[in-house]
Amino acid sequence: MNKLIIGGVLLLLSAAPQAMASVITNGGFTDCSYNGWSKDTDGAGDISVLDDFTLTSGPNCAAELLVDAGNTEAWFANTLFQNISLNSGEQYQLNVDLIAGSEFSSADNGFIADNFVVAFGDGTGSYYGADGQLGTVFSADIDGNTSYSLNIMLDETLSAFTNLSLEFQLLIGFDEFGSDFGGSFLQVDNVSITAVGDDNVAVSAPSQALLFGLGLAGLVFANRQRSTGGDQ
Repeated sequence: MNKLIIGGVLLLLSAAPQAMASVITNGGFTDCSYNGWSKDTDGAGDISVLDDFTLTSGPNCAAELLVDAGNTEAWFANTLFQNISLNSGEQYQLNVDLIAGSEFSSADNGFIADNFVVAFGDGTGSYYGADGQLGTVFSADIDGNTSYSLNIMLDETLSAFTNLSLEFQLLIGFDEFGSDFGGSFLQVDNVSITAVGDDNVAVSAPSQALLFGLGLAGLVFANRQRSTGGDQ
């Protein structure tokens, strides 16, 4: 009987779904902190003591960048980034959920849109897109509230960068008279960069069926122990 139970548990373990390991640390901000991430205000580093970088309330926290509001320090931009390393010859996919919003909109007189970019950096201030060329992965003006879900394949050339970083930058919009002093925010969550293809590194994620099977096996074993007084 014990052999049957052990065999069943091993079968359930082998059937557990595989979750791909991400090169991003704390991409879901599940501990409601910026662990693994770096923050920058106006190119001067993590200097803000106000609300340039906050976190949405738990239990499902997300990073939130703010600009152009009275409780922020940035004059130009706030940037959230993480240094990463990609293996040569592997194909990767970037996934991220974003929500951008502004205090004013194009329906208001004098509105000047703030904007944000998602890009890869190389440590020099230059930005690169998913194709490994100068540019951005994604950018948009902020006009009211909009949500985005990005799922983008990355070119293998990005693995050649020695100082690669994934960056989310929120910038203040200006015209010849300045900004409109209307605050904007960018929420960042569920960030992952995972290898795709047959050679991926996978980590096991227990399914509900697996957990149920393990519990059932334990109950059967316990009942047998009580009925026989121990293993025979």
